[in-house]
Amino acid sequence: MQVLFLALGASRKRAVVEESAEVVARGGRAVVLVGARKPWLDQGFEPGVELLTADDLEARHLPRRLERMVLYRVPRLVVRVAGRGPLAGKAKRALKAYERRVAARLHRRVFVPLHRRVWPRVSDRLVWRHFGPRKGPELLVVADALSVPRAVQLIQAWESDGLAVPRVCYGIDSDVSPQTPQTSAAR
Repeated sequence: MQVLFLALGASRKRAVVEESAEVVARGGRAVVLVGARKPWLDQGFEPGVELLTADDLEARHLPRRLERMVLYRVPRLVVRVAGRGPLAGKAKRALKAYERRVAARLHRRVFVPLHRRVWPRVSDRLVWRHFGPRKGPELLVVADALSVPRAVQLIQAWESDGLAVPRVCYGIDSDVSPQTPQTSAAR
C-alpha cells in the first residue's frame, strides 16, 4: 500500500512517525510531505519512510532545473575556471555577492512567481508522479489542520486530471476500507 502523509503543520509529529513506521512494517510505502524539513530532522523515522517538502518536488521540474543551471551552476563553473591563482579570493567573494544579491533575488521575485503562474498545478502532479508513473497514493493521511486545504487541492487536481483519488483519513487506524459496509452512524 502506498500512503501519503500530509503533515504541513508539524503538530502531530509523533503520530506521523509511528503511523509511517507501521505502514513500512506492513510492507507498504510511506511518503511524508511536510512544509519545512527542519522541524522533522530530529524525528526518528524508520528506514524506508521518505520525507519530502514541496520545494524538493518542485526542484525536480525541468524549468526549475534550468533556472538553477543558469543562475547558479554556470556562474560557479565560470568562477572555478577563471578564478584561479591570484584571482581566487576575489572571484569567490564576487560569486557569493552575485548569488546573494542577484541570483537569489531573481529566483524569489521573478522565477518563483512566474513558475507558479505558468504551471500552477505542477506540484500536485509531481506528488502523484513521485509514487510512480501509473499509480499514485492509495491512502492520503491528513495529519493536521494546516494540511486540509492542501489535501483538498490535491484531490481536486487529481480528479480533474482523471487520476484515481485515494481514500482520505486522519490516521491509519481511522481508515475504513471501501469494501467494508458502514453503519448509518458512521456515514
